[in-house]
Amino acid sequence: MPIPKISGMQEEVKKPSKAEVFRARLTSTIILWAIVTGVFVSQNAWAFFGLVSFLTVAGALEFRGLFSKFPGNGCRTVGLLVGLVVALSTGAFLVIGYQGHDNYFGELAGLTTVAIFCFFVRFKHGIEGRQSVDAVGDGLLAFVYVPILFGCFVYRLIFLPGGGGGGEVPGAWLLLLMIAAAKFTDMGAYITGSLIGKNKMAPHLSPAKTWEGFFGALGFAQLAAWGVWALSGDVLSWIPPLHVGILALLIGLIAVAGDLAESILKRSLEVKDSGSLMPGIGGILDLIDSLCFAAPVTYFYLLRTGLIS
Repeated sequence: MPIPKISGMQEEVKKPSKAEVFRARLTSTIILWAIVTGVFVSQNAWAFFGLVSFLTVAGALEFRGLFSKFPGNGCRTVGLLVGLVVALSTGAFLVIGYQGHDNYFGELAGLTTVAIFCFFVRFKHGIEGRQSVDAVGDGLLAFVYVPILFGCFVYRLIFLPGGGGGGEVPGAWLLLLMIAAAKFTDMGAYITGSLIGKNKMAPHLSPAKTWEGFFGALGFAQLAAWGVWALSGDVLSWIPPLHVGILALLIGLIAVAGDLAESILKRSLEVKDSGSLMPGIGGILDLIDSLCFAAPVTYFYLLRTGLIS
């Protein structure tokens, strides 16, 4: 005789095993790297622009979706729309060679526009405690987090004059070095942490992260950066070996910080994944979180050390 279900009780949801998660993550990673490799091999400026633009738009929309249950949507919409206009126009201008990589007019004009218009949006709501100020802050974060930190700075690395490569995408190998170091950081943390991780790194932010995984991440970042640097032949020879090691270390550290930053967002907003597009990884934002920090750090390190001008 079947046992009747008690009203209000929920069936236990079976969690996937570590092996299942690893297989899903590996499959998604292989597909993603296949797409990136195809675009890289094409050496077509508009192919690079299209891929980065898709990730920028999708990531920004996912960011806005994280706040769906919270007030202040008007300000976030303003920040997102202005940010995407600035990012996509920056990329398009760099493709056609209309502006230099060090022209920050779009970002400054966009930031000013978002700050002013977010306050305009709040005029009709009156004063609602901290919610009024928080909404403006959310709008500014929506403007900066994905469109600027990821979109604008990835475009700058791709079309960086003196990036070593020729043709339409002189910074293709530089971009590959940055992406490989950042994503191998994620991979190294996951593999090392899964195998030998015992000491929790930041359990209040991400319970699965361990210090063993952290140091494994830094090692994998070095492996990836030196590997790309060696494979590039003379293309990246303008980056001295010392700077390759320092840059790999910085990318490894900041990639971990970028991953934890998204954990702060998701835990604060009570969201597990930013999306479900990629099994084992999550959404686009889960994919590019480390790159949002790694791209500007790579760019400004090269600029500050005089390796680019």
